[in-house]
Parts: sequence; structure tokens; C-alpha cells
Amino acid sequence: MENNAGNITNEERLGRLLSSELLAGAEENIGRVFDLVEEHSRKEKKPELSGHLLEVADILVSELNLSDEPVLAVFLKLLFPEIINAVQIEKEYGKPVYEIVTGLQKIERMDTAKYRSNAENFIKLLLTISSDIRVILIALGQRLCDMRNILEFPEEKQKQLVGETSLLYIPLAHRIGLYRIKTELEDHVMRFCDPETYRLIGQKLKETQKDRDRYTSEFIRPIAERLKENGFVCEIRSRVKSIPSIHRKMISQKVEFEKVYDLFAIRIILENTVENEKADCWKIYSIITDIYTPNPRRLRDWISFPKSTGYESLHTTVIGTDGRWVEVQIRTRRMDDIAEKSFAAHWKYKAGEKTDGHTDFYASIREMLENPVPAKSEANISREKRELYRDEIFVFTPKGDLKKLKAGYTVLDFAWEVHTDIGATCTGAIVNGIMVPLKHVLKNGDTVKILTSKNQKPSHNWLEFVQSSRVQARIRHALKMEAYKDSDAGKEILRNKVTALGFDFTDIVINKLVDYFGCENYLDLYQRFGEGKLDPLKIKKALAQPEPAVQAGLPPKEESFPERISDVISGKKDFILIDKKINSIHYVFSRCCNPIPGDKIFAFVSVSQGIRIHKTNCPNAHDLISRYPYRVLEARWKAIETERSFTANLVVTGPFSKDIVSKLTQFLTNELKVSVRSTRLQTHPDNTYSCEIGILINNTVRLDEIIKKLQKLKEVQRVTRAGSASHSS
Repeated sequence: MENNAGNITNEERLGRLLSSELLAGAEENIGRVFDLVEEHSRKEKKPELSGHLLEVADILVSELNLSDEPVLAVFLKLLFPEIINAVQIEKEYGKPVYEIVTGLQKIERMDTAKYRSNAENFIKLLLTISSDIRVILIALGQRLCDMRNILEFPEEKQKQLVGETSLLYIPLAHRIGLYRIKTELEDHVMRFCDPETYRLIGQKLKETQKDRDRYTSEFIRPIAERLKENGFVCEIRSRVKSIPSIHRKMISQKVEFEKVYDLFAIRIILENTVENEKADCWKIYSIITDIYTPNPRRLRDWISFPKSTGYESLHTTVIGTDGRWVEVQIRTRRMDDIAEKSFAAHWKYKAGEKTDGHTDFYASIREMLENPVPAKSEANISREKRELYRDEIFVFTPKGDLKKLKAGYTVLDFAWEVHTDIGATCTGAIVNGIMVPLKHVLKNGDTVKILTSKNQKPSHNWLEFVQSSRVQARIRHALKMEAYKDSDAGKEILRNKVTALGFDFTDIVINKLVDYFGCENYLDLYQRFGEGKLDPLKIKKALAQPEPAVQAGLPPKEESFPERISDVISGKKDFILIDKKINSIHYVFSRCCNPIPGDKIFAFVSVSQGIRIHKTNCPNAHDLISRYPYRVLEARWKAIETERSFTANLVVTGPFSKDIVSKLTQFLTNELKVSVRSTRLQTHPDNTYSCEIGILINNTVRLDEIIKKLQKLKEVQRVTRAGSASHSS
């Protein structure tokens, strides 16, 4: 492969590489290994290999701020294991270098044939394939080098490189904060896939540069003046989107280049104290919207309700002069630092993906890349890397599909995760070509082929080594079904006998028979009848027994839960339920109604989401209770824990004004001392608004107080509780 450095020789390029401060003290080792690389390249009649590796090394040092160990690993990978073995690498260059070499080989050997349908899992596998994060940085450096020289590859290889870069390496670069590399990779992909469009957009950017600079200056001037008048010290920046980003906008908005309204954005960074930052951001928002008319549907309030990644900023889109839409981002210096140093900055607010929740880890990578550090400190990041993904591994099926599992899962766990029938008949597996038993623990990157037999059945000893609680539950259910395999036949025997005697086959009758025959439960009753262990002739005697008389002086029997359910369905009674066992059961609060202490509640057992707590006046309550009464559990609040906060959503309506969200959030935050989690504004043709506001609250008493105070505002006509069948203010 030719390199892009013109007529410069490898010797000159190596000399320039070794002049870097990052490689100080390692010049001799690197020079010696590179001599071996050149010798090997000549023997293989591939002299371009040495030049290519030098180009990769230059990217690692000059663009990724990596030091000698990654450079040595890149050179040694070409020589391992034919020219130099593992013992030699560890002895002469250290164990970290050997680990990087093996990590790079794992990536090289990955079967990416199905990356298009498994892109997200492939990305996570890349992040976890080695204990040393520098392996990922080197892989990105290698890919950047390949894309810069893509025309030197065969046509099929070019297509593979472009596809993998687009779906795997660009998102990967984005996630770890390598935005410049991510943007360059996007440019290479678009230039290769759509060269004509790329050229046209680039030409239009050049042609409109002067006009854009003039417009930006004119747009910023009145904002800067008003901010200064109000005593704010701010930095105001403007940025133009990349060519691929502009192209995406043209497609999504279905417009020509000239009509892309958010071609550039303005960012206002406020220098102030932490105590006043939220209020000051809203004040700046008010100043800007006094100057320029905002689009209320384009307001993004990540100050009141920061993203789970920690990203905080207030975004609005306003109409400037000439009817152009301009996005304005408002944040403090603290918020900007968090956004710039964490992986949240662009990836999360554009892509809308779920966060991994490990901002500190990504921030440490970003700081390492921007501030060169000794090799030992680089290697220390590996510990955070292991901590980050300690709970996840990825394995391949024989067909190349990638499956995500939890660390520690066995062959049997995986078999049940694939399918219940496969798990129930699993006898072992072939992992990486070697036969292993059911309890074999799988490792990251394994290729697993499950072995089954129709004669295999679940066993109680499986519960001793499977790790997944869901698989354990499935095994227990399978064992139970095996134990009660004759229960269906027994149920029919029982049903026929009971109805023949003139009784209805009801829960009351069944419970009476369970008690009479001394069974553990109704399934045990059915099974024993199915096995012929109980005498059907005794059923008449059991049902003929009178009910025990109510003893004098005792309180009347409490209404049963099924009876209360019946009353709720018929609309006769309110649904107030109590169950002492609910304290020991894992449950979550349903988002459709967001119950808080003081609300009347019940518990519903869903098939896929476990136990969920609903308000009794939840919009879904009547349907759930009517259709699935057997899944309803009694629930009650414990003594209210005032320290814990719950999310309650309020719907506020009234006459619309452009600063209504600011007024509402400031009133809640400053006057009522309430933490606002989210806001969602809708405007209506009659110039009214409805704003759903999520707040943190302890109980319904406090919530009622807040509702009453909100209703006294002149901007508010009505306040209701979201997620109720009939709102009440």
C-alpha cells in the first residue's frame, strides 16, 4: 500500500515519529522492532506493510496522544507469533504490550459478517474484547488510516471497510468522545459512497461562508449587548455542521441546501456561580426570546431535567432576520465542561440512546487523549474498563449472530436464553470447537453451539449452578410442570364429578376439596386425582359437609379479596387494598399513573415486567382488574418515608405566552422549592397551552398544596394530575 506522505522515506517517517516527547526513552525498542517489521515485509514481498504501520503509529502518537506501548504492539502484531512469541514479548517489552497485541488479534479475527443486524452488540463486544482500553483506540487509529487510503484496497474490501466504519467505528468513536475522528470517518464514508453530493455541499459551504459569517455576527450582536446590559459575562460561539450532518438534515427536512434552517448553531456559555445557574439560564432565555421569536415546539429543557448522562443545557430555536431559524444553546461553564468532557456531549442528545451510566470512565479517556500521560497511567484505565463492563459478555452463535449475556453465565443459562425447549433438552455445548459440560462458564467472544437430546429433562441440580434468576424460574416451572404432568387429566376428572353432583366448579368448591383431602394447593389436588391417588367417591362427602358455625362474640368474617375485586368491577366500591406480603416483593411503580404516597393503589402481576404498582384510578385500572383479576394483588403504602421522593406529573393549562415554561419552572423551583424533572409544552390553535411538568414529591398532601398554589397564578387556568382516569384538581 502506498502512503499519503509523498516521497518521504520510511526512515524519515520513523525519525519524525521517534522525535515525539511521548516516545522519549523508547526510541531504541521501537527502532529495533521496526527493523524486524521491514525485514518481514521484504521477505513477504509486501514492502507497503511497513509504511502502513508507520502511518498508523503516527496517528496513535500525534492524533490520539498514545505512547510507546501501543506503537510497539502495532508493530509486534505483524510479527506474532511466527517471528516473535508470547514469552519474548512479555520479557522484552512487558505484559501490557502482549495484552494489547492479543486484543488487536481478537478484533482482527472477529466474524463481522452479520455486523449490519448486530451493530450495537458488535460495538459493545469491541469495547469489552480486551482489558486494555488502548486496544479500542488503536483499532480506531487503524480504521482511520484505512479510510484515508481506501482507494488502495480491492473493491470488495472497500465496501467492507465503508460498511463497518459506518455502522461500527463511527458510533464507537462517538461514544468515547473522539468527535474529530468520528467526523473525519463520516466524511470519508460519504465521500466514498456519495462523492457528487459531498462535493456539491462542500462547494455551497465555501460559497456561503462570507454571508454566513456576516449573518452570525449580526445575529449575535443584539444578544451580546443585552447580556452585557444585564450584567452577564458570557462566551458566545458559533459552529457549522459537518457535510454529512448537513446532508442528513437535507434528507430529514426534505429541503435543499439553501433551506436547511439549522445549518449552524449559537452556543452561549455563562460564567457565574453554581447557586444561580439555572435561574440565570432562564433569564438569558427570556432575553433572547424578547429579541427573537422562539419556536415553542423546539424548546429542550435539560436544565430542569438533566439527561441521565449528566448533560445539562437549555436549547431553543428562534427566528432571526430574513426568517432564518437559528438554534441557540444556553449553558453555564460548569455545564459546558461536563458536556465536553463526558461522552454525553453530542452522542446522547442526538441519538437518543439509553445511557450506559459511566460518564466518569469516558471523561477519563477524553482527558487522557487531550493530555498526554505516562504509559503506566494509560494502563490504569483498564481497571475502570473492567469495572464498566464487568456484567456483560458477548458470544457468537455458529451462524455468526451475536448474543449479549451477563458475565458468569453458563452454557445452560445461554441455552435457556436462546429458547425454553433448547434449555430443557440441553446436554452441553461445543465452545470454540471444544466440547464442554452444562456448567461451563462462557467468556467474551466465545462461539457456542448448543447440544440437545430429546431424552434430556430438567433436573433439580441445574438450579445449583445456573446464574440467571429468570432461567432458575423457568427451570422451577419446568420441574413443577413435570411434577404436575397429570394435573390436566385430574382437573377434568374433578370437574366432571363435581358438576355431576350438582355443584358449580368454583374456587370456593376447589378450596374446600383442597382442605378436605389435605393437599398443598389446587395443582396438588388435580395431580393426585390424575394419578388415581384420591377417591372420587369421597367428593360428595367433602362437599356435603356443613360450613363451620360462626362462634358467638367473634367479629363478622372480613370480606374476601375476590369479593372486593367483584365489587370494584361492578363499580359498587372504591378499590382500597391491603397486603402485608407486598413489603417483601420486588415491584416497580407504573409510569402510566406514577403513584405517590397517599394514592390508593393495587399491584398487578404482568407477564414480562414483573409486579407493577398502579393507582386505583389509573386509566388502565378498570381494564386490568376486569380482564385479569387473578393477576391483581393487594397493595398498601408502608409508613410514608418522607425522605424518598416520587415523580408526579401535572398538566397545566392556560393562555399561551412565549415565556410560560420559564415562569412555571421558576415559580415551582424558587417559590415552592420543588425539584422539576421535566417539562413538555404543547400549544393549541386557540392560543392556549398545555404543559406537562414532572416534579419530585413526597406525598399527595404536598402535591395538593402545590396544585392549589399553581392554580392561583394568572397564567394558569387549570391544573390536573396526569395519569388518572378522571383528573381532579
